[in-house]
Amino acid sequence: MLVLLVAMLLSGFALPFLQGIVGGYFNDEVRLATLRSLFVGSGSALIGAATIAFSLVVFAMQINVERMPHGLFSQLSSDSRLLGSFLGSFLTALAIAGMALIPDGNWAVPAILTAIWGIAVILLLFLYAYRRALQLINPIQQLSIMSMLVQRDLRRWNSLADKAVMLLRKSPKPASFEDDTELHFNVHKADFYQVNALWTKSAEQAIHYAISYAKRFAEQGDYEVTDYAFERIMLINATYCAAKHGTFVGSNPLFETSGTTDNFINTALEQLRQTMQTSLTKGDERLAESTLRAIGGLYGVYLKIEYPGHSQSKHHAKLASGYLASAVESIIPHDKPDLMMEGTRLMGRASRLALDHTNPTDIVSAVQKIANLSYVGVLKTSHQPVTLTSLEQLADITYDLLEKGKYDIGFPVRQLRSAVAEAAKLFLETPETQLDSMHRNTLGPYFSSTSVSSLRGRLTSLANQLLEAPADNARAGEIIRNIENWTDQMYEPQKELLLLAVQKRSSFTFDVIGWAVGVSEILNALSNAPACSQHLKDKLRRHAVWLISTLSWIPDDRDAVIFVEQYSLTENLFEAAWEGQQRNCPEFYESCKRLLMVWANKGGRHETVWGIFERAIMGLIALTISEGTPVTATALKTQFREMMSSEGAPSPELRGRTAANLIRSANQFRHLGAMHSRIEYVLAQLDQAAVSSLVHEMAEILATDASEQPPSSNGDP
Repeated sequence: MLVLLVAMLLSGFALPFLQGIVGGYFNDEVRLATLRSLFVGSGSALIGAATIAFSLVVFAMQINVERMPHGLFSQLSSDSRLLGSFLGSFLTALAIAGMALIPDGNWAVPAILTAIWGIAVILLLFLYAYRRALQLINPIQQLSIMSMLVQRDLRRWNSLADKAVMLLRKSPKPASFEDDTELHFNVHKADFYQVNALWTKSAEQAIHYAISYAKRFAEQGDYEVTDYAFERIMLINATYCAAKHGTFVGSNPLFETSGTTDNFINTALEQLRQTMQTSLTKGDERLAESTLRAIGGLYGVYLKIEYPGHSQSKHHAKLASGYLASAVESIIPHDKPDLMMEGTRLMGRASRLALDHTNPTDIVSAVQKIANLSYVGVLKTSHQPVTLTSLEQLADITYDLLEKGKYDIGFPVRQLRSAVAEAAKLFLETPETQLDSMHRNTLGPYFSSTSVSSLRGRLTSLANQLLEAPADNARAGEIIRNIENWTDQMYEPQKELLLLAVQKRSSFTFDVIGWAVGVSEILNALSNAPACSQHLKDKLRRHAVWLISTLSWIPDDRDAVIFVEQYSLTENLFEAAWEGQQRNCPEFYESCKRLLMVWANKGGRHETVWGIFERAIMGLIALTISEGTPVTATALKTQFREMMSSEGAPSPELRGRTAANLIRSANQFRHLGAMHSRIEYVLAQLDQAAVSSLVHEMAEILATDASEQPPSSNGDP
């Protein structure tokens, strides 16, 4: 357009020059008559061409949009720009024909220039009309035009409402609203919308149109249009919520509040619900996936709605969350695990998003739904990835809740932990072979001890950051408090999971043991954080003791002991005790030593290839020497003698062999190259004279008891 305008201006400036060149050529009446005939013929031809061209363009456009909703068809088929270009070209053709009315030859050059530019303008208008027609028959452009007009209409109503409020504020305010909600709830604006109840008519109609587009083009396999239609629905809803700002009414759990129900929001959600049912009936997985994303998008829009009063509950967002959960649950009978996985991810993403806008209690229902969806993997082997995805989302929600929770998270975190435990226990009932480690792989996103992306791995990273936070960092203190709330009473489900994993001989036993040790270490570390108060410090250390003590519930039958030791329980107990000592947590340290002593006794009752009895003794020796006081060595020997004289103590034969093995290995720990366990590594770092001395003393106790006590001992010293 800029180039065209510049060219027109230049031709205008060149008019005197052209007039001088042409001179009096058209002063001759014959030549002037010929020019007039040319103008008439050209103008007439252009009028006919404009009529034919635009008839074809409009006809082709109407043929392509004839299946669209009637209201939108009427609007687009009478597009003002398209009709305006037709009118412009028609009038320009008339103007060219009108050049035949020039009075004499002095007007010839200006008339010729005008005709030339008129023809150029007509050609440009033809091209513009063609491109405009292509836009109008493009479904994405149609949706864009529709949403733009609807948004403009909603903003117009918002502007009218604001003007009405300015007038109504001059009148006395209703006495019923003279409370703290008056500052938030716009009474006059709500009254204006109530009087003009049809202000959302165009927006509701647009929702129906967008749904119609989504279904129609999904049938044709054009899912790009389907996704765009759902995006327009979200955009219209966002504009509606902005226009109605200050007039939303929140729900009250004690009694029904007038105005809580919003017909426009209900219409949008209900339309998506019906679309979801249609897609499942037709087996259209792509349409169902797009519908789920649309409901999740509306959930994000409704989270930003502000309600009067001090309540943080998001009523309409919770309604959308319920629709999303119901939509995902409706997939179960249709055997579509991939679609269920996507729905579960959307539910998890919505729950995490809610933590930035609402009270954590509001996500409890969604969390329970996600946990329920994980049960599908128990019933159908093909749906086990759904369980994996559910555990991933529960782990992500737990982490975000601990990191972002700013309110009392006691109730939601307990419900979340309980949901995870129930899902894990139910999945442990599924069969597993020793080769596939299905239980570990599926429950790994939450419980894994080896993955840095698991919940435990992320909590370890978070704990390291909290340890670096200064004492006056209030946010660090809040996160530590959240973690303390999360671990309160954790030992109960932990014990149940441990016993069930051992009973089922599941590979998940490795992770559940590592979980008890790893989370206890995190709690002990956080108890020493500068931002941790003394009150939280005591609680964290107490939770750590209770959590590690769950390992004492391992059955003492031979098969269970052999199975558990496959996953290095002896090493884990030693590691926990060592970390407790390094972090100056004496109560935890003593608890771990007692557990190691008890485990030595359990392992000593049965001869195993793992050498539990001997390794546990070496671990106790390493811990005792590391304390560096003679009193601890004396206490260890006393406790050891009491254990050897108790009922169910290791047999004399095993004691004798263990004593011989201890003496044989007493001087081998200085060779670091041969170390393959944490216990041996620590022993190699200690004073070798002290190690050798205590090893010989413990071996002597074993040898003495073995020689004095007959094999059929009744347990007396």
